[in-house]
Amino acid sequence: MSGRAWIVVLNWNGKEYIRDCLASAFAQTYPDFVVACVDNGSTDGSTAIVRDEFPDARLIALPENLHYARGTNVGMQEALADPRCEFIVPLNNDTRVDREWLANLVRAADSPGVGAVAAKLLLMDHPDVLNGAGIWITRDGAGVDRGWLQKDEGQFDHDPEVFGGSGGAALYRRSTLETVGLLDADFVAYLEDVDLAWRIRIGGYRAAFAPNAIVYHKHSASTAPNSPWKTYISERNRIWNLVQNYPWRYVALAPPWNVARNIVALRRRIRPNRYPIAFGQSLTFRDVVRAHLRGRYDAYRGMRRAVRKRRLRDAYRKATASDVEGWFRRFGIRIRDVPIH
Repeated sequence: MSGRAWIVVLNWNGKEYIRDCLASAFAQTYPDFVVACVDNGSTDGSTAIVRDEFPDARLIALPENLHYARGTNVGMQEALADPRCEFIVPLNNDTRVDREWLANLVRAADSPGVGAVAAKLLLMDHPDVLNGAGIWITRDGAGVDRGWLQKDEGQFDHDPEVFGGSGGAALYRRSTLETVGLLDADFVAYLEDVDLAWRIRIGGYRAAFAPNAIVYHKHSASTAPNSPWKTYISERNRIWNLVQNYPWRYVALAPPWNVARNIVALRRRIRPNRYPIAFGQSLTFRDVVRAHLRGRYDAYRGMRRAVRKRRLRDAYRKATASDVEGWFRRFGIRIRDVPIH
């Protein structure tokens, strides 16, 4: 397969990582690609690094921080303006990619019905540990990195298909994005890639997994791993993703599943020696409750808009409720296996 790929790097105050990220992006063996760097109003001098040290990068300097979804969409729209662009590949600025990463992503896309391809993300500081190998989905609207913090022993390498890819290093086919749209700007950050994965599936496309497309990721370099804001916006976006994409009968069944999940999470938090927190320092119980309540309040305030967006899926919907049940069986995660952050 051939076709131009646009690598869209979103940068915000990434002075510590942007050199390695862009250097690895430009070192790709794939013959036809463009590297675009969208700078989200950085103030740490990283914009000058891109401009002065990487003159071949297409620098799009924004006057302010538009956050992940809106900022990445700016780069995606620039890519779509190129008539030769066939693939769009968002890439976090806190990553370093293998030389064959892009070639392996494009190779995995060379299959009928594939609209997206997930890379294998490894922790930069622990390169034998998985950050994620695609997305697992939950019955309450969330998404989880497949294989999160498991030692990489090739346990997922023989699964050619995943539900979707992490937006930090996935490939999307141009024609797919033209059908289902770009990232949902209202999500701002977190779970916007899960929402896009659902829309791609609803549109009748599949997501492939490219185990040899290796990305090393510095987890949560731009935000704290476990912050009240991240918890708040993830809870808000979980509800919006649920309403916008799940069949109504699954929306109705989501609350008890979510209650059970939170009970399990609470038990783990009060017994940290037996159930260690997956990554970083846990929030206090009070902070978690406040963030969840605020997230739910804002999600309900935006419910009319979420329902309107749900109706827009009908223009390209090909998946049925039985398809969704099959996705849960194949790509779903059990409550006891959901990591606690």
